[in-house]
Amino acid sequence: MAIKSWFRGGGGGEKQPQQEYTIDDLIVLERYEEAEERLRAKLKLNSQDLHSHLKLAEVYAQLRQFDKAVGEFGYVADEYSQDGFYDKAIALLSKAQKLAPMDQSLRFRIERIQREKSMEHVRAIAIEGLRQAGGLQAGTSAIELKRLWHHLATSTIVQHLPGEQLKRLFASMQHVQLKDKETVVEEGSRDAWLLLLVNGVVEAYVAGPGGRDISIRSFGSGDILGEGALLEHAAWPASLRVSEPGSALKLTREGLEKTLVGNPDPRGFLEVLREQHNDRDVGTTLRRLRGGA
Repeated sequence: MAIKSWFRGGGGGEKQPQQEYTIDDLIVLERYEEAEERLRAKLKLNSQDLHSHLKLAEVYAQLRQFDKAVGEFGYVADEYSQDGFYDKAIALLSKAQKLAPMDQSLRFRIERIQREKSMEHVRAIAIEGLRQAGGLQAGTSAIELKRLWHHLATSTIVQHLPGEQLKRLFASMQHVQLKDKETVVEEGSRDAWLLLLVNGVVEAYVAGPGGRDISIRSFGSGDILGEGALLEHAAWPASLRVSEPGSALKLTREGLEKTLVGNPDPRGFLEVLREQHNDRDVGTTLRRLRGGA
């Protein structure tokens, strides 16, 4: 309370003119309600002012309005994580945890950001591999490379391969465009390559009675097609046609050999390429259909 008295001029003497305190002054004076009012007014003018959001969180904590404090800390943490400042985001959510120790969602958010932080290193290495991919124009912008990564980031192949293996794979692939209604491959073909779909939709189909096409299944971003043709020397079980235009990364026999030369874990690498079993599943569905007919 001595600090408050000192700021107010204390006992006796000439009456001091009314002083306009800053928000920081109000916090030092423990005039938290006034500080809250000033901060809220400031945020109405600029809702993206993260510094003010943090001050407001601290003020709410002093006012023991813990739910509001947690909300402000969480908002800033989300903004930090989106900008790649993962350690700062985790530190703020840890502060929020102390105010709301029973809130399990905070623990889950911290774990999510920790995963994003670990993926950041993978992303940088993988993007370097994408930059080396055949079919990409020289000088492809960082934005375009990040867009490719954005489409692939949640795929099983990215989740299950370490960064150096992803770089090795992407650098050995060709970036190809998928044009609307284009036939990618015909049923029974022995063309030895696989596709990792970046975006767009590819439909597996076969010719039915009377020349009518029968759709087996559609595939999208992150799906691998052709693992049987490339890795097992099998025929393509069905025809593939583009139903929504997009792009893909294509791995040929030559590209596969390049990925395996000097590979520290070739068996694990090949297992990840095989693990979706899309060719096998299409073949199983087709045999069931034809068997039933």
